[in-house]
Amino acid sequence: MKVRILEAGSGLLDNRPYPSVGDEVELPAGLAISLVNDQRAELVTGTAAETRETAAQVAPEKRGPGRPRKSPQGA
Repeated sequence: MKVRILEAGSGLLDNRPYPSVGDEVELPAGLAISLVNDQRAELVTGTAAETRETAAQVAPEKRGPGRPRKSPQGA
């Protein structure tokens, strides 16, 4: 996922020196989401194709059909 760094940091990020504020970097999804949740980075919107791919990966799994309906009591 591509993110824009909002807060300065030190050390390594994904085995590379921590990027400067304002830099856009490609990171693994888990690390990117963690930085966004901590408000240290923001997601960079990509092209429509990238957005569709991300939406397809994040879409929740559909549930099964459920249990059968009850039959009427008087029948």
